[in-house]
Amino acid sequence: MEFERRSVTRTMISKKALLFFDAQRGVLTCRVQDVTNSGAGIELHDLNLLPLNFELTFDNFHTIRECRVIWRQGDFVGVAFQN
Repeated sequence: MEFERRSVTRTMISKKALLFFDAQRGVLTCRVQDVTNSGAGIELHDLNLLPLNFELTFDNFHTIRECRVIWRQGDFVGVAFQN
């Protein structure tokens, strides 16, 4: 049985999102699996290199969340929102 370490309850959403971290790589797609007010769990779809900090949007860059990677396990990444 896995112990839940989050202090805030997460909401399962499975929603497509966009991330940006490098002008040369452009905008990449990902899938947000769960979200809280302070962070999210993201599926990256075979993105091997991901910097510690990047931007994430759920609404085609109308709203941008600055993110910091907290953990990574294969294609799944846990991030904390910085703003």
